[in-house]
Amino acid sequence: MRYPKNHRASGVSGVSGFSMLEVLVAGTIMLFIALGLVPLFAQAIRNNETGSDVTQGTNGNKSRLEESLQLPFNNSALDVPAGLDEGQVVDSFAQGDRTKTGDANEKWWPGAPADKGLLLWTRTTRIHQYSMGDLDKRTKDYVLTPSEREPGGTDPIYVHLKEVEVVLESEKEHALFGGGRRITFHLLKPF
Repeated sequence: MRYPKNHRASGVSGVSGFSMLEVLVAGTIMLFIALGLVPLFAQAIRNNETGSDVTQGTNGNKSRLEESLQLPFNNSALDVPAGLDEGQVVDSFAQGDRTKTGDANEKWWPGAPADKGLLLWTRTTRIHQYSMGDLDKRTKDYVLTPSEREPGGTDPIYVHLKEVEVVLESEKEHALFGGGRRITFHLLKPF
């Protein structure tokens, strides 16, 4: 059957599209999906920050361990002061001026200087001394414990092993997405 050009089928309007109810339902569904994805983005930000901290920390600790490996066994940097159980050196990495790239203050400094910019990392290097007698082959005790440490000032003839422990701590403990990372490395340097 042919209809004239101006004829409309009964009950069918000439305008097509979505009703207001359909748009609200679709919007509500999209809102729930988006709210479910927000925690994933926050977790991704935290994971990226953690990865950055671990990478920087690992590089900072490895550089200190590599420096310790290159030093002679009886170097003063690896000495334990007389009467103490351990030698300790603390240094900090300062960011320097944030507005300048390659600022002269952006490096490792002894102690914790307040005038070098924001401190990002604190690195503590501890030196412990042991003798070969601390490793007991008969009992298969190959673990060195703090009670077996040779005190400072011990005759160097009795010190056969030096343990270098490097602990790096992030100063970003109160960052928005976490921080305050702590990374520890150990090196056993034989005579």
